[in-house]
Amino acid sequence: MQALISAHSGLRWIALLLLLLAIFNAFTAKSYEKKHRLVNLFTMITFHIQLLIGLVLYYNYMTPKIGENWMENDASRFFGMEHISGMLLAIVAITIGHSKSKKGADAAAKFKAIKLWYVLALILVLAFIPWPFRTELGAGWF
Repeated sequence: MQALISAHSGLRWIALLLLLLAIFNAFTAKSYEKKHRLVNLFTMITFHIQLLIGLVLYYNYMTPKIGENWMENDASRFFGMEHISGMLLAIVAITIGHSKSKKGADAAAKFKAIKLWYVLALILVLAFIPWPFRTELGAGWF
């Protein structure tokens, strides 16, 4: 389980970097090229991998706590409800943005979808990452 926790924590930096790169491309690129499509795709794939790892961790750590009064504990409430809900919304936004960018008629339409949906996802991700300075969560850099 510790390996999955480390993978989930480490992969968040790659996911965040890809998300920022996709947003940067959407705001600065003049034409929509294959490399932009691949960055958008790899961003979505990375977030979906994070989801799968996160669901395994959720099942192993949160399921045994159901029935206890886990909502009173800050860390249990954050990981059991807030983190998973916020990240699911972010993944939905990324998936919608990627899908709409594929359907866009021209580069402007493709980048517009990425700007809207990926920026929304970035806001959600930044709000729901267990940052190291949130000491009540017991989080660290990895």
